[in-house]
Amino acid sequence: MKNKKLWIVFLITIGVVFLLTWIIPSTITNESGALVVDKINPVGIWDLFYYLSLQLAWFFPTTLFLIFTAIFYGVVNKTGALRYLTKKITSLIKNKEKIFVILLATFIIILTSLTGISYALMFFVPFLMAVLLSIGFSKVVSLISIIGSILLGYIGTFYATSLYLVIASYVEPGITYGIYKLVLVILGILVMGLYLYFCAKILKGKEKEEIDESILFIEKIPGKKKVKLWPIITALSVILGMFILGLTPWVEMYKLDIFTNFYNFLIEFELFGFPIFKSILGVTTPELGTWSLTETSILIAIVTFVMALIYKVKWDEVYDGIVSGIKKFLPTILFVTLASMTFTFLSQTGILTTIVNFIMGLTNGFNLFTYSLVSFLGAAFVNETYITNYVTGAANTVLQGSIEIPLLVFIQQTMFGLAMLITPVSIYLLTGLAYFEIEYSKWLKNIWKILLAMFIVVMITLYILMLL
Repeated sequence: MKNKKLWIVFLITIGVVFLLTWIIPSTITNESGALVVDKINPVGIWDLFYYLSLQLAWFFPTTLFLIFTAIFYGVVNKTGALRYLTKKITSLIKNKEKIFVILLATFIIILTSLTGISYALMFFVPFLMAVLLSIGFSKVVSLISIIGSILLGYIGTFYATSLYLVIASYVEPGITYGIYKLVLVILGILVMGLYLYFCAKILKGKEKEEIDESILFIEKIPGKKKVKLWPIITALSVILGMFILGLTPWVEMYKLDIFTNFYNFLIEFELFGFPIFKSILGVTTPELGTWSLTETSILIAIVTFVMALIYKVKWDEVYDGIVSGIKKFLPTILFVTLASMTFTFLSQTGILTTIVNFIMGLTNGFNLFTYSLVSFLGAAFVNETYITNYVTGAANTVLQGSIEIPLLVFIQQTMFGLAMLITPVSIYLLTGLAYFEIEYSKWLKNIWKILLAMFIVVMITLYILMLL
């Protein structure tokens, strides 16, 4: 079994949460709206397998996204284009490698903070890892510069889409606490920049890690010494551009309705009484700014098909590429699909609310540190889509609405970013660690500096916010 140690840590984490359902009682809401402790609702053997079946039903978009990402890289690998592009980039940045990785991390942090896009950016991890590993950086430092930057950007993002959309109907559109989020973004860039400046070293000789070109999808293809670069560059650019246009919540975040108006124009446009664009695009086509991982998967599938045509990849090679890509991603897909088992256990048994209620009850009224702890623990084990409902919502019930919900969500987003840097069931970590076979302990030895620095930065920023 590859990455056996990661599997052990992963399964122990799920096992601990499983056992907690046998110890901690559930909490329910009574007729008056108050939270009251109820009986213990342990997860049984039948429940365990039933909840396993729910993972694909509830979190299939993430699984689908990884499948189509695997297919894209598997097919593109058959063209040799990614290999040639990687070599081209490494030759262009020769002797400027450290500047490149710092600028790359800075770009990722800024992009995440301005758009609210997070997990979708994991699509680019294999390509970026191919470049950084070809340069000579270690696997763990390379992964930190990419995934770590995504999560640092998330900590200070101006609109954490999955969290804020839950409360969008209750609050006015726009960015809240913008200046504080900007501070977190700037300090996040500084923290990551300092880490990379001192820790990102080009390994040489015996220290240099062996590069598995198969895993990086940059295998040497017989008979293809040089290929056209414009299609692969265009494909990656189109995917990134459409991610930005489709996933950025333009109305809720920036109060821009230009894409909504454009969408309505296309759908309503008729030629001789026939709704041409509506018919071509389909009735299920969402407007830009409302996309989810499902739409990104469809985009990746279309781009993959076009790439196969442009590079004239034979259909048997396309098939081999699809099978090869999925096979390489399979352990990662399995990890990520099972990661939300902890959330399923906590939510279905009601113990998550019990934990939130207990910790929040340790202090009178709102306390930054107890709520931050609740938010961190909730983020560590709860799927991002459900945090606002199951953690922030429960805390708001305890506080009886005495604190503005956007403030609670802001604190929640910072703790989510921190938790995803370290928790063994983080889908961000699992995607990277599982695929590139990096030990969890090795990740911890390298990430703790960034985690500690950002924790201090976040708590000071939030404390100042509470004082003013």
